[in-house]
Amino acid sequence: MNLTHDRILSWRNFCLCCVGATAFAASGDWLTPRQAFAEARNTVDLIRDSAAKTPIKVYKLLGGVSILEGSGGNIAILTGSDGKVFVDAGITASTPRILEAANGLSRDPVTQLINTHWHFDHTDRQ
Repeated sequence: MNLTHDRILSWRNFCLCCVGATAFAASGDWLTPRQAFAEARNTVDLIRDSAAKTPIKVYKLLGGVSILEGSGGNIAILTGSDGKVFVDAGITASTPRILEAANGLSRDPVTQLINTHWHFDHTDRQ
């Protein structure tokens, strides 16, 4: 029997464990898994609320590549004659400001979206 294989935590369970440990440190009491999940959900809501208010900063790089900062994870944009390519979408609450910043780079439409991974601060499309 491989003991190391039997003891591996999933990423989700690791995060829930961290939330539970933080809550324990703050309150002096352990949370149930349901309470830990609720606390983690509240953290996501706080991040979404912050993204709704945070200004979007535009950094122009070389060759039509720009970075948008301020909606969770950074968003890369490639502008070209055939439209814009987004790498990651950001948080839904900041979509109007993301599109406004992107339109400042080029009035061409967004033709492609590439999501790099599933975290909500990169792919929050509701």
